[in-house]
Amino acid sequence: MDSFTLEKLEFDAVRGILSRYCQSALGRNLARNISPSRHPETVRHWLEETSQMVRAIKQAGPPPFASITDIREQLSRAKPGGGAGGEDFAIIASTLAGAAAVRRWAEGLDENLTLIRQLGRDLPDLQDELEAIRSVVDSRGRVMDTASESLGRIRRKIETTRRRIHEVIYGYVRRPDVVKILRNPTVTLHEDRFVLPVKVEFRNQLPGVVHRASNTGATVFVEPNESVELNNTLVELLNDERREIARLLDELAIRIHQQHSRIISLLRTLSRIDLIAAKAQYAYQFDFTSPEITERGGVELYQARHPLLIEQVYQYETSSPAERGQVKPHEVVGIDVRLGVDFDTLIITGPNTGGKTVTLKTVGLLAVMAQSGMHIPAQRGSKLPVFRNVLIDVGDEQSLQQSLSTFGAHIRRIKSILSRADKYSLVLLDELGAGTDPDEGAAIGQSILDRLQQIGCLTMITTHLSALKAYAFNHERVDNASVEFDTRTLRPTYHLRIGQPGESHAITVAAAMGLSREMITSARSYLDKKGLAFTKAIRATSSARRASETARARAHAEQIAAEEMRQQYEAKLAELSRLQDEFHTWAASLAELRPGDEIHLPHLGETGRLVRIEFNKQVALVDRGNVQVEVPLAELMPDVGQKKIREAIASLREQILVQSRRTEQALTEAENLRKEYQRALSQQRAR
Repeated sequence: MDSFTLEKLEFDAVRGILSRYCQSALGRNLARNISPSRHPETVRHWLEETSQMVRAIKQAGPPPFASITDIREQLSRAKPGGGAGGEDFAIIASTLAGAAAVRRWAEGLDENLTLIRQLGRDLPDLQDELEAIRSVVDSRGRVMDTASESLGRIRRKIETTRRRIHEVIYGYVRRPDVVKILRNPTVTLHEDRFVLPVKVEFRNQLPGVVHRASNTGATVFVEPNESVELNNTLVELLNDERREIARLLDELAIRIHQQHSRIISLLRTLSRIDLIAAKAQYAYQFDFTSPEITERGGVELYQARHPLLIEQVYQYETSSPAERGQVKPHEVVGIDVRLGVDFDTLIITGPNTGGKTVTLKTVGLLAVMAQSGMHIPAQRGSKLPVFRNVLIDVGDEQSLQQSLSTFGAHIRRIKSILSRADKYSLVLLDELGAGTDPDEGAAIGQSILDRLQQIGCLTMITTHLSALKAYAFNHERVDNASVEFDTRTLRPTYHLRIGQPGESHAITVAAAMGLSREMITSARSYLDKKGLAFTKAIRATSSARRASETARARAHAEQIAAEEMRQQYEAKLAELSRLQDEFHTWAASLAELRPGDEIHLPHLGETGRLVRIEFNKQVALVDRGNVQVEVPLAELMPDVGQKKIREAIASLREQILVQSRRTEQALTEAENLRKEYQRALSQQRAR
């Protein structure tokens, strides 16, 4: 995918948001580097993983990643001669234990969450290695006394020897004749040996070995002769301890190194699980949906919102008043946009700050998100093809170093786009034809549109040039759109209106701002007559177009309602199937009952003891306190709600039939109004 486009669409910012939802460094690193795929099957697989993870999190919470870290650095040391310490192995063990917890989490999910359960199975079983580490080091990385018999024996001897040295050395500190020759009555440690701080002038009064002197030379550190042998023993024991610890850690290093490739595979799978969970939690928090992926279909987005605008509002609402900026972000307005259905090129016009560029970026960014396996901020029923490339020209790319004007920089970028675009590309051009003389800019813009039409790609452009509005009016598979402007409040509403070219509203705004009536009248007289004729032609078809678009939106809403009912119906059928399985299990259990077994009588709310079952009569003879009664087998069955479910299914079946008729009527009406608009458009073109 074109790197310039990803930069201009601010996909890095979306990656950053996604990384916040990751629980481990492994997942965060993957999230910051995700890229869109060009392969439809891969995209569908990724999106289904995200959808299944959303359901998994609803069922069992997010996968337990609390103890999982990126252990590649520790693994690089965990090899013969690699110098891995106990802390390294403790960190490795923590991650292996966390992976086992994730595997158990996946195993406990519903069987229909096949992709997530498979990811759990893909985690290598390293329980033996985990137990091997835990038999040697504790959670803080300390090699335990129980790691080997030899180490335990050595440490017991060390403890005994230290106690004896302690008794000897502290015996000196308690003696008055020794205290007076000490710099202070304390015991210090020098290279594993206990020594006393003796004033240098009294050195000869305490027989022993001088190990060092203070910086001033006023104090010498003496090991009394009485403790020298004990200290020698202690030093030897400590060396034995170090050698035994090194041996144990070397054995662990060999074992872990033998599993290096499997542990790396485990880390890769864990990072994928963390990434998918992050996608799911991001989608779940903001009610994102999975678009339907078509290989070569069109773009159909319903109530699409820009994810960075959603993030802006979220940050404002979740921050404290002191942290908030002075300007409250606009409410994020969803847009309905399509491309490649009844037209391949959409020309969006309207006033500045009206949201035209945001519309362009929203479509491009949502396409990139979907092709990266992310759910998108749009309503259910949205559709996206898999683009080979998304190519954008947006913003001021003026280059001072190359002495290019803004117009020249745009032309250079568009030239690159035209050389790379094919019929599987999405091309987004912001302010086409701007930055130069309007007539020449419009001529070049129309030439570029001609070329894009020949290529056959899907194209969205924004412009202020009236000639480009006329281009849509006079060419097949090209349509106009505008971002709605409220002439009362003089503010954009940010709603996208397909089929209605935008107006600058400059004269309307000037009048509202108090410009004199004479000047407004004069301004209107200067308007280009061809432009007025075009505006009149557009207005002649606008009523039919509005009706067509309204009917189209209503038909889509009816389709969504029908789909939701169908899903409810299938869920009830699945629930009925489960209840029927429970019934069969209960029926089978009747054959296992024996005389004297206690059974529950649901209709009486009592228990009794079975005397016998007479299957030919479909009754059971039950003893209720020395009174035997015949109970129909049907009354012994617990109420598992089958009757209510069947009633709900019957009701839904009827609702689905009604909804199907409504949907069909709405689709027919939308098609009729579309044809009516096409007739009106043909008449205006002929005039």
